Amino acid sequence: MFDKIIKENQFKTKCVIALYLLIFVFIGLLVDIVRMNASNFSEGIYRLLTFREFPIVTCVLLVIAALVVLFVIRNFKRILLSGNEYKEILYGKESNAQEREMSRILDELVEVANLSFRPKLFLMEAPFMNAFASGWNADNSLIAVTTTLVRNLTREELKAVMAHELSHIRHGDIRLTLMVGVLSNIMLLVVNYAVYLFLGNSREKGANLARAILLILQFILPLLTLVLQMFLSRSREYMADSGAAYLMGDNKPMIKALQKISGNYAQSDFSQSDTNPTRSALYIFSANELFSTHPSIENRIQALLRQ
Repeated sequence: MFDKIIKENQFKTKCVIALYLLIFVFIGLLVDIVRMNASNFSEGIYRLLTFREFPIVTCVLLVIAALVVLFVIRNFKRILLSGNEYKEILYGKESNAQEREMSRILDELVEVANLSFRPKLFLMEAPFMNAFASGWNADNSLIAVTTTLVRNLTREELKAVMAHELSHIRHGDIRLTLMVGVLSNIMLLVVNYAVYLFLGNSREKGANLARAILLILQFILPLLTLVLQMFLSRSREYMADSGAAYLMGDNKPMIKALQKISGNYAQSDFSQSDTNPTRSALYIFSANELFSTHPSIENRIQALLRQ
């Protein structure tokens, strides 16, 4: 049952990524049509796709996206952990009983999952209960949990949270989320500025049509990217919840952990405590109810109960 759910969500995720790439390339082609002042829209698209006219803007956008992704890959740990005091729990060099217990939990999960790698483990000083995972591949993957989470969960609940984060790494969805985030930001920037480029009344019919589509996208694309990001992120969370229950052999610890974490946020406003917005989409729980990238706790629990 868990394998079926994971496969279904992975297929949905791939569909969203493919759609993102198509939109990204389409925007680049629209700007190229304006740049080349095409007299016919469809002919302009054909010439660009067949490289009879080199798609300069499209290729530049793809190169920029690749460079931004590369920068984030090389600096993701510093970017995500900044804003809070944190400590890496070095394997075999744990300084106290709490750290040794966390290491044992991670060892147990790695063994159950039959992994050939062990993510780095970080303890982050924070007044709220949360956790996240990151990493582009197995070699640089990490799991970070807050001190408040560790103090307030039982061993099995903490293990379920770490299993959830380990599942994110196993499923490879962190890479997909990273790429989508980069593509979304670049797309919105290009659409916002492209409509003001090459201004003038001497534009050909095809170029004017391309500019009109870009103008429409300026209003539609922010909502579209938000919906796609929400769909992708929510699929990720359902996948990781299922993966945690699968590794634990029981869905109850994950359910109890989610209830305690959401209860922690219901009691206090931590909006001023977490000064790093880059982590929000990666957290196991999001306190933002409106347009949240996470499914509601009620829906996540219902999904776990059905498994």
